Amino acid sequence: MVGTEEGAVVALNLRNRKTNNGVSVYDRQHFGSIRSIQRNPTHNKFFMTIGDWTTKIWAEDLKTPIITTKYDNGYLTGGCWSPTRVGVFYTINIDGGLGVWDFYHRQNEAAYTHKVGDAALSSIDVQGNGKLVAIGDVNGTVSLLKVCKSLASPQKDEKAGINNMFERETRREKNLEMREREIKRVQALTKKSDEDDANNSDNEEAALRAIDDKFKTLLSS
Repeated sequence: MVGTEEGAVVALNLRNRKTNNGVSVYDRQHFGSIRSIQRNPTHNKFFMTIGDWTTKIWAEDLKTPIITTKYDNGYLTGGCWSPTRVGVFYTINIDGGLGVWDFYHRQNEAAYTHKVGDAALSSIDVQGNGKLVAIGDVNGTVSLLKVCKSLASPQKDEKAGINNMFERETRREKNLEMREREIKRVQALTKKSDEDDANNSDNEEAALRAIDDKFKTLLSS
């Protein structure tokens, strides 16, 4: 799975190479390049992309994201999931800021933000036990942060709760997608019907003109 400089996602499925070479191209949803792309470590069918000022959560069988975070104050330069908390992920930005998102408790804003330094942050990774976060900046400085226990230790029923939320948002997005397709289908049928009515009207008018011309010819003779 690859994020491009144009803000698009391309996935290659080696098990499905007979169909379109196993390549899937998702709708372009970011205004800038995708700086990070990573599958959720627990629910692998869901993945996140980080680019421009937002993080987007996707389901692999949908071409549009199921969740989009609010705009960050700074241009995002990277991020990653927590390896131990299924609903937690981290973002870094060009202003030296760190954002901690905890979807298990709230989805409308970051649970915590922290100013790491004045330089733009360029990379981030979390230790396997989820307690230590290493952040690098463009000057080559690495900062090591220790997070609180609640951000490192799995919460009760968190795995099922996050999965239910992702599945619910997936169903909602699919319903919206079906509704949009139905609207386009109805619009196409209406347009075709209007064109047929216009053609029939033109044909009737031409037939009446022909009858009128024939009658005038009979009168003149």
